[in-house]
Amino acid sequence: MLRKVQMLGMVMAVLVLMHAPLSASSVAVGTCEPALPHFSTIQAAINASAKGGTVLVCPGVYPEQLQVYNPLTLRGMDSGGSNLVLITMPPGGIGNQIYVQATGVNISDLTIDGSNNGVTLCGQGPTGIYYWLSSGTINHVTVRNHSASVPIAECNSGDGIFVGTDNSGASNVTIEFSSIHGFQANGIEVNGRGASATIKNNTIGGNVPGPASNGIAVWLGGTGTITSNSIINVLEPIAYPNLGGAGYGIIVECSQGVTASSNTIGDTQAGIVVSSASNCPSLGYGNGDGNTFSHNVISQTHIFDAVYVCGNFNLVTSNTINSTSEAAVRFDDSCNSGVSGFNNTFTSNTVNEACATSLIDPAVAGTNTIGSNSAYNVSFDQLSGTVLGAGFCSAAGAPAIVKKQPFTSGASSTMAQRPLPVNR
Repeated sequence: MLRKVQMLGMVMAVLVLMHAPLSASSVAVGTCEPALPHFSTIQAAINASAKGGTVLVCPGVYPEQLQVYNPLTLRGMDSGGSNLVLITMPPGGIGNQIYVQATGVNISDLTIDGSNNGVTLCGQGPTGIYYWLSSGTINHVTVRNHSASVPIAECNSGDGIFVGTDNSGASNVTIEFSSIHGFQANGIEVNGRGASATIKNNTIGGNVPGPASNGIAVWLGGTGTITSNSIINVLEPIAYPNLGGAGYGIIVECSQGVTASSNTIGDTQAGIVVSSASNCPSLGYGNGDGNTFSHNVISQTHIFDAVYVCGNFNLVTSNTINSTSEAAVRFDDSCNSGVSGFNNTFTSNTVNEACATSLIDPAVAGTNTIGSNSAYNVSFDQLSGTVLGAGFCSAAGAPAIVKKQPFTSGASSTMAQRPLPVNR
């Protein structure tokens, strides 16, 4: 009998030990997990969470701005026939809705809505999720409505998701299976030396009219891989020839080693843009060099090119390009004259409906490679020049083409280092 009691005691001790970590490392927001310590606000639960712990958020509406300084998992729950965990901006709030400064912060199954913000000035945001010198994974998240409450001209402010550094540390974030829309500046921004992101299987687009907006922006030394995303409807209220203020599907500026493959990009003013700025090398960021764009489907680029390259040693290959107002690819040096636009390659692409398959600035002619591409329904297979006469490509719906301006407006907004978050 004594042995049975001892064995029963050992079993109970084991069960206690098995369940103790769950209680110690998990907390809840709301009452859908009554066995766990629970809180009425997400921030209170984050503050009480152990390092490496889990914050489970019950369905509901939470008007909060959150700050995370320790590794944890923040996850929405399914309860009572709903799994909508909606984090809204408190009325009049500015800055970031979720600010992260820690390694190993994973966020999933949440809706981050920036409506009702009080942003009236450039630099106030709003930003949905902001990783600063941090790492983690964003999975199955909706990030929406990150635009200023009043119109702000020429201001790169209002991101869905931001991954950044101060050029002395690192950020490494995976963003996957998420929906980002209603942004004013960038759907996803990767900014600074040491910042990198794996961006895959997301739906991005539907931005609001504003300054030079981009589906995905990687610049100022940032890098990463961009794979199997849908980037649709990134359009700005601009007039030709304002390429610097246009809406881009993907922009890589003053960054190297970015790979974008198997993405679908449509209804933009330029599909993929690679550029440099005259002060990028002097600031230590380098030009827009050594990037690879392959197996993407790019369609309906209104006003400008499907792929615009003003960098060096970039590879554009095996893409499908349908219906672009100007060239399927343009190689050019206007972003940084005499320094960028050389030794790029455009090969094995399929083009259907364009003004020209390729347009090469004479300043960079002879140094770039136009390989074997399949082209259908194009007005010109290949053009060399900086000016196309009025009426060219009218059958493709293109405007009269004149010399493109350097990225004056775009450079002024993108080259300024992002400020630290305003609600730290």
